[in-house]
Amino acid sequence: MSFNMRRLNIKAFLGVEGVSPSENAHAIKIGSYLSYAVFLALLVVVIQLVLDYSDTIQDGFWVSVLVWLVFTTELVVNLWLVDDRKRYLKHNWLNVLIIIIVFPWFNYGSEWAAILRGLRLLLFLRVVLDVFGDVVNLLKQNSFGLVLAGAFFFIILAGAIFSVIEEVDFADGVWYALVTITTVGYGDMVPLTGEGRLFGGALIIIGVVLFSLVMANISAFLIGSEQKEREKDILNHVKKMQDHLDVQAELNEKRLTEILSEMSFKVDDLEKRMQAFHVERFDNSLGLLDKRVRIEKEEILQKIRQENEAVLSELRRTIAKLEDNKKT
Repeated sequence: MSFNMRRLNIKAFLGVEGVSPSENAHAIKIGSYLSYAVFLALLVVVIQLVLDYSDTIQDGFWVSVLVWLVFTTELVVNLWLVDDRKRYLKHNWLNVLIIIIVFPWFNYGSEWAAILRGLRLLLFLRVVLDVFGDVVNLLKQNSFGLVLAGAFFFIILAGAIFSVIEEVDFADGVWYALVTITTVGYGDMVPLTGEGRLFGGALIIIGVVLFSLVMANISAFLIGSEQKEREKDILNHVKKMQDHLDVQAELNEKRLTEILSEMSFKVDDLEKRMQAFHVERFDNSLGLLDKRVRIEKEEILQKIRQENEAVLSELRRTIAKLEDNKKT
């Protein structure tokens, strides 16, 4: 499990997770804005506690109301925007508890009121954990932790050497090495011998190099964090585009299926109509053929009748001639 995931788990366990990174983008964006408002309210709480214990102000009721409204607004708005409200309440139980306990209209007495108002500082855990996580990430990046450890060891070693050269206390030697390497140079501790000045010059040069390494690591961390945020935004945009393309592809596939189904229905209907047309045409052809056969049959019968009548007429004439011959 990565450190960021462990940090999120710790914040969820302590009840100060805020809006989960797995929530929708709109809730995360609004939640980050509200976190700034809560941070400012916590600064007001610190000022109010200082004024309470110094008896500078007599009544901070309306300040408490304003701070309470900021906390309550964050809870209500985030609860309205997030998708998983049960998870949000479960992982922000300390926020809910503080809002209930530090309700400004409850009269606990002056001492208890100040103590309960101080409980709101527990919400600083959210900021502390974020800062601690950034520090750990900074130490892990580019072996920055090793650089700091090496610098610490070198300061101790340089302080010991300076204390021997200048014959001063070890603590004074470490202090001189620290202010020299960090290029601060208070001037309260200076080398008096030539060897000490030579050693101090070397420390100044090493301090410039070491300070450059530290600043380079910090700059790389800040640029890397910004780059990661930019890459995260790009990935979210690509994911949204991919989701949009998937939805569009699904709609296109559905539309294509509908078009193919409609075309299949039209093709079937056209085949049926063509089949009906061919059947009708065939029936018409059969009717015409039958009519033509009947006509030809009648014509043949008519010719046969005419030939028969002609034969009968000829036969009658022949019989008539034979009868005339017999009479004569």
